[in-house]
Amino acid sequence: MPANRFIESLSSADAAALQPHLRRRILARDDVIAREGAPIDHVYLPLNAILSVVAVMGDGRQVETRTIGFEGGHGLLHALGSPLSFERVITQVGGEVYALPLSALAEAAATRPSLVSNIVSFAQASLIQSAQTTACNALHDAEQRLCRWLLMTRDRLGAEVLPLTQEHLSIMVGVQRTTVTAIAGALQARGVVAYSRGKIRITDTAAICAIACECYASIDRGVDLMVGAHEAVPG
Repeated sequence: MPANRFIESLSSADAAALQPHLRRRILARDDVIAREGAPIDHVYLPLNAILSVVAVMGDGRQVETRTIGFEGGHGLLHALGSPLSFERVITQVGGEVYALPLSALAEAAATRPSLVSNIVSFAQASLIQSAQTTACNALHDAEQRLCRWLLMTRDRLGAEVLPLTQEHLSIMVGVQRTTVTAIAGALQARGVVAYSRGKIRITDTAAICAIACECYASIDRGVDLMVGAHEAVPG
C-alpha cells in the first residue's frame, strides 16, 4: 500500500503534532465526503483510495475537475481559510484514507510555519491539475482524455486492473455514457484495454501512453515540481 505523500513530506516535528489526530478510515465507492456550499470537518488523505472532485451544474450535470490519490489530500487549504466546500467530492475508487479533523490541522498550522508551507505547496499542486484538466477538456478529444485519466488512475493504484464503471468514466471525461462505451469498445478492439463488469484492464501500456494527451506528463511534472522540494524534510 502506498503511503500518503503529504504525510511523508512533513518534518518529524510536524508529523508528531498531527499523528495523534490521524485515523484510518475505509471509504466505499460513491461515498460523498464533501458537498458544495457545506462546511467540511475533516481532511482526507488517501492511501489507496481515489477521490474525485466534481463541479455540479444547475441542471445536475457533473464534470470532474481533478482527482486526488496518495499524492495529496482534500481539505488541506481549508485549514488556512474558509471551511466551506465549493465542490462535491466523491469516492471514485474505494479504499483506505487518513481522516484528520480540520480543526486539528488548523490549530497545528497556526504555530508551525513549515506546516503551512507544505499545505500551500500541495494546494498549488492540486490547482495545477485542475487548470490542466480544464485545458484538456477543452482542447483534447475524448479518447485522449480517457487514456490520460486511465494512466493517472493506474499510477495511483499501482495496478493495471482499474475498478471503474462506465458511469464514472462519463463523469470523469465529461461526455455521454454512450460516448464512453464507444471509445472503450474501440480501445478494446485494438487490444489497448479489456473491459468487463465495471473493471478496465490496461493490456498495452505503450499504446495507451501513445494515445494519451500531453496532460498526463504535464500534471505529473507539475505535482513533482510543487511538492518535491518538501519531501524528506529533516526534523
